[in-house]
Amino acid sequence: MSLNKIEGVYCNGIASGIKRNGRPDMAFIYVPSAVSSAGVFTQNKFVASSVSYTKKLVKRGVIQAMIINSGNANCGTGKQGLKDTKTISRIAANKLSLLPSQVGVASTGGIGRLLPMDIYEQGLNILLKNPSIQRGEAVQKAILTTDLVEKVSYKSAKIGKKEIRVAGVCKGSGMIEPNMATMLGFLATNANLTSEELERSLKKAVDQSFNSISVDTDTSTNDMVMMWATGQNQFNRRDKNEWEIFQTLVNEVCIDLAKQIARDGEGATKLIEVRVKGAHDHTQAKRRAKNIVNSPLVKTAIHGADPNWGRVLAAAGKDPSLKISPSKVDIIFGGIPVMENGEVLAF
Repeated sequence: MSLNKIEGVYCNGIASGIKRNGRPDMAFIYVPSAVSSAGVFTQNKFVASSVSYTKKLVKRGVIQAMIINSGNANCGTGKQGLKDTKTISRIAANKLSLLPSQVGVASTGGIGRLLPMDIYEQGLNILLKNPSIQRGEAVQKAILTTDLVEKVSYKSAKIGKKEIRVAGVCKGSGMIEPNMATMLGFLATNANLTSEELERSLKKAVDQSFNSISVDTDTSTNDMVMMWATGQNQFNRRDKNEWEIFQTLVNEVCIDLAKQIARDGEGATKLIEVRVKGAHDHTQAKRRAKNIVNSPLVKTAIHGADPNWGRVLAAAGKDPSLKISPSKVDIIFGGIPVMENGEVLAF
């Protein structure tokens, strides 16, 4: 229901046949009234054609629609893969009375296989038969791959005299770290923002959320997070307090979704959260937290319900490039203080 919370966002998902098991595998998101759009993309060097193509579109203008498929990443597919991505955008644009430059493409699934374009084109004909439909729950299902659960989030707040809403949906469970996940994320707000403002807000939120989680220390080739603003409600973007309220909404939606991804990590049974305080700066705090949460020894201790906090201590100090004063270190493990100022505590 999350994307349906934003008026003017239309979406649906179907089973087109890309997945041989018959599960939903194709979706669209259509925001004809979008006043702005923004995107954040994987930093992997071997990106899928959907990433390189959509990334260029974001720089050129406002994207008003996305065609999404799961079950096939269309990555490592060379010139034909890029040609297929452009074909998808062109066909969808024609059916939605848009320009191809206004239709982005997102793919997720297995790497190294060409898209079955005959199946894809038939699916587009069915999917876009009625573009004025709001079936957010169908999108949530259609974008999944190895996920065990659907992932949605919604937050709202009164900013000035208007209710500002932010809603999001994503998929992802493996290839998570150092930046984003094997994930696709789609967010929308009813606020009135320029594309530059929307991009600034989205990047900040992604850095605090999707770029701060880890499962298996791998980064996927197809990651992207897209966001739209429909412009229905206005707030004073130059007012620092009002802007911070909006930024907090976007942050909270992204953090909520990011935690859902980490919790749904392939084979995961625990969700670990590391908080670092008193670091030299945010960058060092984040790197130290990642060193801890990525440690196989810390992960196995948590999995085995073993309060072996010495593994946390070792992971916190293993990077020689990060400054730390051992005599000033406190460790709180599972809510219980076990070290204070570098001295062990009875617990």
